[in-house]
Amino acid sequence: MRSGTLPLICLVGVSLLATGCGLNTAVLQKGGNGRMGVLLNYSCHAQPCDPIDPSKCTIVITHGWNPLPRKIRCTFGPVGAAAIKSRFGDRYNVLSWDWNGVRVSAFGDGPISTGREQGRMLAAALRSRGVDPGRTQIIGHSLGTVVIAQAAACMSDLGPFAQLTLLDPPESMHEEIFQRQCITHHAQVVENYWSPGVSGYGAPANYRGVRNYEIVGAPHPLIGIVNLGLSNHVYAMRWYYETMRCPTMPCGFQSSVLLCQCDCQATGASPGRAAELAAVD
Repeated sequence: MRSGTLPLICLVGVSLLATGCGLNTAVLQKGGNGRMGVLLNYSCHAQPCDPIDPSKCTIVITHGWNPLPRKIRCTFGPVGAAAIKSRFGDRYNVLSWDWNGVRVSAFGDGPISTGREQGRMLAAALRSRGVDPGRTQIIGHSLGTVVIAQAAACMSDLGPFAQLTLLDPPESMHEEIFQRQCITHHAQVVENYWSPGVSGYGAPANYRGVRNYEIVGAPHPLIGIVNLGLSNHVYAMRWYYETMRCPTMPCGFQSSVLLCQCDCQATGASPGRAAELAAVD
């Protein structure tokens, strides 16, 4: 864990006190939904349980650990899907893996075990929908990065994924993601967007094949220690959502290989450093 950052378990524990400010944003809302791991289809003209269109590329979005499953829910999947559909119409299959209702033990290997279990479930669901990894990008936040690493490993017999995008994977989980799961063996492109500061959990991942980007500009890093919704950690997810919504923002979703815009420099960003999101406060 980098210097000056509280252990993940302490930050999550303190964040349990947060029940107000910061929990009504695009990616976090009050009210649980009880979903224990389900793949939902948010594509244009699709119902949640509909099959995908095999002629299209697929984007899969998942959230991270929900510390208050009865009181809050992460809405990164549905709002991200809405942003993609608003920009691109019916170009992609857009799916969301929703496990908001899962209770995660903060002790021992509880988080890793939960991430692995959800990853195996996600892999099975993607197989049943006929998803082709080579034409698919998966985006995951926080513990959701363990989920997508496990899912990619489980589907390795079908070939590598086109892209795996990790949003502030906790540094304490880097060994699991990059060494045990060997995520770079299971994707053509692996991105690590990490958020600095006392309420960010990530760090650069110094492994061959990983593209590291620092997300700067979080407006409330100190408040985020006691308010999950305003933390640097959640800001990483909010920032990426804004890059889905706004094509003029550099990096983030603009670096999706499915957009044929893989080089952040083509959009005016400096390599290795994601642009500040001034619109989020």
